[in-house]
Amino acid sequence: MWSLSLIALLGAASSLVPAVSSTVIQPQSRLSKRNDGDQQVLRPGFPHPNPTESYWQDPPHRIANLRTTPDLPTSHVFDYVIIGSGMSGAATAFKLLSRDPDLSILMLEARSAASGATGRNGGHCRSGSWKNIRTWINAYGEDEGLKVGKMEQDCIDDVRNFVRTHNVSSGWQDVESADLYWTKAAFENAVDVVEFQRELEERRPNDVPKNNRTVYAGQDARDYWQWPEILGAVTFSAHTQNPYLTVCAMLELSLGKGLNLQTNTVALSLNQAPGNSSCGTRWEVETDRGTVKANQVVLATNGFTNAIHPGFASTNFLLPTRSQVSAVHPEADTTNNIVFRRSASYPDLHSGNNYIVVRAPGTIGAGDVIYGGGKKFSPTREVNITDDSVINEDIATHLHDVGRVVYGYKNWGETTTVVKDWSGITCETPDGLPVVGGVPGEDGLWAVVCMNGHGMAWAFRSAEALVGMMTEGEAPEWFPKPFRAERAWETAA
Repeated sequence: MWSLSLIALLGAASSLVPAVSSTVIQPQSRLSKRNDGDQQVLRPGFPHPNPTESYWQDPPHRIANLRTTPDLPTSHVFDYVIIGSGMSGAATAFKLLSRDPDLSILMLEARSAASGATGRNGGHCRSGSWKNIRTWINAYGEDEGLKVGKMEQDCIDDVRNFVRTHNVSSGWQDVESADLYWTKAAFENAVDVVEFQRELEERRPNDVPKNNRTVYAGQDARDYWQWPEILGAVTFSAHTQNPYLTVCAMLELSLGKGLNLQTNTVALSLNQAPGNSSCGTRWEVETDRGTVKANQVVLATNGFTNAIHPGFASTNFLLPTRSQVSAVHPEADTTNNIVFRRSASYPDLHSGNNYIVVRAPGTIGAGDVIYGGGKKFSPTREVNITDDSVINEDIATHLHDVGRVVYGYKNWGETTTVVKDWSGITCETPDGLPVVGGVPGEDGLWAVVCMNGHGMAWAFRSAEALVGMMTEGEAPEWFPKPFRAERAWETAA
């Protein structure tokens, strides 16, 4: 079970980077707060100082509360200041320093490293948005719609390559996955999309994402997947992992290349430096520990972006949303049951769009079932919320109980052990796509935010595209135009 120590797992990753001179601190209670006379006021929209503890973050990584330098380097002008240490921020730093290790980069994290949505998700790395390919083509045209679909799969493949290349100890598993259906209309629509994608592949084989999907219907689906009540299944290849450890490994590699990481440091506001400073400063970032300076600033702040950037907030384009996950353990022995070697999602049972990851044999927490979703059981649908310090009990009850229903008695047994509940703040856009690029009218300010709860399939390649924009003046040819940051203001207009 997950209560076992992860020391052995973490120790295996210690060879990734050389030792870095640093200071590890204890988290401060004043996170997300600012002095107001003799009082401290929690700033709305900023990361909460005491979030729920994620399953993946127990125990914390050795860099969880790292400060590369004990004092905040307020006198130095950095090439880049990156705000946020999740997948978007970590990938941006890693890709910048891989191109040019002489760059000076400061990363600010309000809480502990990778403590946002990246360290709080369900553990999937999966091209689950394939069902939107026709929607994307209808909205953006065939060329751009295919770029969106292909980028999702290419991004997942890139993350897999990163983990394999750097021997990252994050419990990475290649698994069979499926979208499972209980209603006829939803299943028929999914089959229609599969056929639509196959026709595209015949015409444009180099532009369609490569991940063969197999359709099972009726009793064939129930026999193959061994869930007793489904009407159909669409299976494909995917991956599971401890996302927190993957991103912490990425941060460690960047630390070895000179990244200065400052955890428990809240970025409070952004200010363009007045005039043409002789030292080249274009931006000043005020934090709760002082003001830092940079030529360029990258917002990797996901669901907390509106709080630090009023311009984004004014567009109403970025919607912070609280997501919730539970880790549970079935009564039945999962060791030799193929059902518990797979991952899945199902959008059409009374579910709020649930997704499922199972910890593989041989990994820490083997047999634990990670369930996410259930927003349907919240009257507010958990939207416009940035507080991840609490658990919605109605959602938790659903996530605790639903495994027994969908897996069936034979697979699950009679009882369920609850291992852990946690929540995290994601970010949604009206079109369901990330926001990547330069912030209009603010030279040197960039954003790679709002991954729509799909960061493992969008963020790594989005960071690659952003680095191209920042260093070469343009995005790579494969980057989808529908991701452009400018659209937030265009939509508002």
